[in-house]
Amino acid sequence: MKKLTLLLALAILGFTSAKAQVEIKGLVGMNFATFHGTDADISAKAGYQFGGGVLIGDKFYVEPGIQFVRNSRSILVSEGSTIGEVDFSQNLVKIPVYAGYHVLGHESDMFALRLFAGPSVSIPGSIKDGDEFFDKDNINSAIWAIDGGIGLDILFLFVEANYEYSLNDYFSDAFNGDNGKHGAFIINAGIHIDF
Repeated sequence: MKKLTLLLALAILGFTSAKAQVEIKGLVGMNFATFHGTDADISAKAGYQFGGGVLIGDKFYVEPGIQFVRNSRSILVSEGSTIGEVDFSQNLVKIPVYAGYHVLGHESDMFALRLFAGPSVSIPGSIKDGDEFFDKDNINSAIWAIDGGIGLDILFLFVEANYEYSLNDYFSDAFNGDNGKHGAFIINAGIHIDF
């Protein structure tokens, strides 16, 4: 009886796996991050990210992933009568989980256009620039965000553009009287391998 149950479970698992399309993705990209909801004068500078994900599904899909990110910004700060510009760069580990839909084509087609959105959490790491003004204690231990974007697949290549907006404050302590929310415009490109 146990052998029959195991055989039936393996057959169901094999059938389910055969019906679901699976794609492994590797990516590199650029980001332009800023803060919203603060009185400080902040301008985005180019940052970068690299990582990957697993796309599961066909017309509709789910895509969990992991990315290693560096965000950079230029912040105008004032101390008394002195005004200066501070470059602030930080490393983060981002874990997104997207749900998507192929508007044109399918996951296994030579050409596809898709829309995607979903939550992500970024875990802040070391501060690369601006550590004379900020330290990790000033930054929340997790930055929760919502992402949305569009992707274009051609053969085994893809390009994506999306926007990320945080749901909680980036800073744990007051930043010039405000705690800023993180926002970033992101462009990724890479390869995908279908299974």
